[in-house]
Amino acid sequence: VSQFQNSPWPRGLLFFLLLWLPVELIAGKGTINFVETDVKLEADGRALVGYTVQWQVIQGELHGFLFMGNDRLKVMGFSSKSYAIDSSGNRYPLSITREGREGHVILLADGKGIDDGTLTFFFYFETDFAGAEYLVPTRSSDGRDLYVFNWAPVQWDEAPNQKHYTLRMLTPITVPPGNDPRKYVMDNSLILTEKWMNDNYKIDYRRGDGDRLELLFHKDNPGNRYHFRLQFYMPARYFDPSIAAKRSEKSSRDSRMMLWASAIIVFIFVGVVAGKHRSMVSASKGMDEANWGKLDWTPPVMVLSDFQKPGKICKNLTPVEAGFYIGLPIKRIFAGMLESLVTEGFLTVKSRTPLRVNVEKIASLITLDSYERMLFEAFADDGKLSQEELESLMNTIVGKIQEKAWDADVEATMKYYQDQMEAWVDENLDDEARERRQAADDEDWYFWYHNSHPGFRQRFYFDRDPYLYATEIPVETNHLLQGSFAFDKAMDMNVCHDACHSACHSACHSACHSACHSACHSACVSGGSR
Repeated sequence: VSQFQNSPWPRGLLFFLLLWLPVELIAGKGTINFVETDVKLEADGRALVGYTVQWQVIQGELHGFLFMGNDRLKVMGFSSKSYAIDSSGNRYPLSITREGREGHVILLADGKGIDDGTLTFFFYFETDFAGAEYLVPTRSSDGRDLYVFNWAPVQWDEAPNQKHYTLRMLTPITVPPGNDPRKYVMDNSLILTEKWMNDNYKIDYRRGDGDRLELLFHKDNPGNRYHFRLQFYMPARYFDPSIAAKRSEKSSRDSRMMLWASAIIVFIFVGVVAGKHRSMVSASKGMDEANWGKLDWTPPVMVLSDFQKPGKICKNLTPVEAGFYIGLPIKRIFAGMLESLVTEGFLTVKSRTPLRVNVEKIASLITLDSYERMLFEAFADDGKLSQEELESLMNTIVGKIQEKAWDADVEATMKYYQDQMEAWVDENLDDEARERRQAADDEDWYFWYHNSHPGFRQRFYFDRDPYLYATEIPVETNHLLQGSFAFDKAMDMNVCHDACHSACHSACHSACHSACHSACHSACVSGGSR
């Protein structure tokens, strides 16, 4: 007490410090395991962008991070269905708030945090690549009208051990049924890439939702603050002509404003040169990087590559994950999981159509795996399933499969699990069950899933229909792994447009941006776990 009385510090300040310091000391710290970006690009240049970011907790209780560094790309509102999943399969809603001019703090809602394992964030927002001039019309040296996509997803701090950075883009280009996407791209010169992209990234072409062409760009071990820049070209016929018209109108308007804005610009440049000469030297070196849209087009060399490592088999999938991987109908997988929860006494079905259940047993939930707990909890709140609850479960399962098997040989891994399943069933069948078993039936998967479960006691011997409730499962898709992740279904946008920038600000900012970009950009990266 005497030390407080004799302290030169004001008591109020000491009290403030005592309140503040413990919060800082227990703040979480994490490092990034991987980042994946999904872009659904529309013909008018607008897009839905989704990020999947997995953090590894290394200190304290991790709550979230700072998301920034989008440069000209405006975030027009985050989806209310953004969420996070911990390594135990627990799902958390997010709290996303603006910080500064372009940053956003992304946290687990209600002050929650985790102190061990991993925390994977899934968040989505709407934006306009054409409006930000990352998608602009151009023309090749041989006279072809093209659109150049010239952008990079955000750089990430606290990522020295990042395993990979992946970007998937669903383009407006359609691939006719029956055509192999890779061959169709090559035969029709649909995607032209710069040579440095082929040298630095793995690139693949796939058939996405609605037969749209999906592009895949991948970088292993990118390192801290990696600048994942993309520059490729697509035929103009797939894009809305209004993009070019709006760009021409904007250029004309900016030209009229430039004379008035020049005095302000000169004043800014003088101040910067006088105060930060060394920063300006660095900025001038980066002007070509900032003005991507003005780079001349050069005929690229297109290289196709595949993430799969021939012969590599992912051997640590669970029976549920393996069911998804080998392509079992999703309705039947979830119906089988429900049948097991009913058989083991966790739930009882009070109505089949519509599907309604009662919760019976909670104390033994520890015997369930994370996916079964999620399904149980989806029923427990109101006795029924919703599309949203099942999509959350599907996304969790697929995210875990991607984490485990992203570079596995698909055919080899599918064969491995089909062989494993068949061998396990053959070894564990008794004579009576063998007689009831139907050849080449997907009840083999349920026999393997249910009877190999360490927490289930009621055995299945092909004596009942394990997929009785399949028609009542509210899933709109049937084979989730056959296409790209349809993150547009997770969007429930409450978009709020910030239209308060004056014409003067826009003209001035555009002119000053190139010179100042490199000097400032190092401070504008995502990360900052907290």
